[in-house]
Amino acid sequence: MLLLVPSILLISTVLSQDIPEYGPISANFDAWLDRNGYGKYDYARLDLGTAGSFGGMSSDMEYFDTSKDPVIFFHGNSDAALTANNFSTGWTTTVQYFLNQGYTLGHLYGTSWGNTNTTAAVERDHDCVTVFRLRKFVEAVMDYTGAKQINIISHSMGVTLARKVILGGYINADDGSCNIGKPLGNKVRVILGIAGANFGLCACVGHWLGVTWPTCNDDNGLWPGETCYPNPMNGQCAASPLPSPCNGLTYSKFLMDLNNSRFKPAQHIFSMWSMGDDLIGDGNMVWGRPTSEIPFSDSNKIYKNYTHMETKLNTAADQFHIITQLTIP
Repeated sequence: MLLLVPSILLISTVLSQDIPEYGPISANFDAWLDRNGYGKYDYARLDLGTAGSFGGMSSDMEYFDTSKDPVIFFHGNSDAALTANNFSTGWTTTVQYFLNQGYTLGHLYGTSWGNTNTTAAVERDHDCVTVFRLRKFVEAVMDYTGAKQINIISHSMGVTLARKVILGGYINADDGSCNIGKPLGNKVRVILGIAGANFGLCACVGHWLGVTWPTCNDDNGLWPGETCYPNPMNGQCAASPLPSPCNGLTYSKFLMDLNNSRFKPAQHIFSMWSMGDDLIGDGNMVWGRPTSEIPFSDSNKIYKNYTHMETKLNTAADQFHIITQLTIP
């Protein structure tokens, strides 16, 4: 299943190095969350130890550099906020890079969603509980820091989760129907999406077989649509350009709502992906479109040979450049 299992050799190499512990969230932030009604969301995620979360000031007296907008990180399916195991590498390398450039953990925030059980990854979609919890996390960071705007860096399924957090509105899912809230508007300065599946995944084609993973469902999952051809196994999903006479392709309602929204998710939008992505595959193409390109992106950064996880792990300097310079390096 795509977006789930990375190159273990690469990740083992990463874990063989000394890994600093940047989590969990600070005691100051955790106490603030409790005092302000956010305690029920368990943003610390101590079930994952120090990998479950990060961010927050050390005390009320800590100097907070207001010239730097907070950065909130959204990880992907079966990953974690920070390095947890051979699969869940989290945002440790990016956090370390930002800290080396003068940021503090008072500017950098992340919480884990779901769990790191890769065998359950095909069961996860954009459900109400997860999206609403992450939306409240963004609101909490803004309230805690007093920031008028934030930046978001996201990877894999975290890209589409982040986009829905920003857009707000309704979700219909197995855990019910919910309203995430109003669009965040111009409160998001930059959103950077890394190796996302904004138009779904060709690996999710197969409704005709009657076998559908929840992750691939056509309501709030990553179904790319397959109505252009009577035989979806003929490889046409990854064709580029979009084969004629395929018009008006219907795909996941969740993704269509995101992509057809009249609200921009941020003042500046950037997308990154790799042609060598081992999990998205198909040269990143889904029905004539690069699926990792967020609609209306200002610019895209395309790598040749990075794997799915390498596109996150090996690009911390590029991520920093985009957030701070608003250009593709």
